[in-house]
Amino acid sequence: MAHGSIGAMVTLTRKSAAASIDKDLGAKLKAFRLAAGLTQSELGELLDISHTQVMKYELGKNRLAVSTLIQFCGVLKLDLSAFLGDYLARR
Repeated sequence: MAHGSIGAMVTLTRKSAAASIDKDLGAKLKAFRLAAGLTQSELGELLDISHTQVMKYELGKNRLAVSTLIQFCGVLKLDLSAFLGDYLARR
C-alpha cells in the first residue's frame, strides 16, 4: 500500500508542476496582451476564440496547446521563446 501512496504523490507533484507552468504561461500571455494594447475580446477575435477562453488561458485554468501558443505568438508578434525561454534555459 505504501508503494501506491508514493505513486499518488508523484502524480500530484506532476500535476502541480503542470498547473504552475499553465499559470506562468497565462501570466505571460496577459502581460504580452496588455503590452500590445489589446483587450481579451480583441485578442480572442483575432484568433476566433471567446474572451472567456482567453481569460481561462491567462488564469492558467485551461492548458495552452502548442498550436494555440504559436497562434498567440503570431498575433502578438512574438517569438515562441518569449513564452518558453525560461523553460528551455533550464536544460
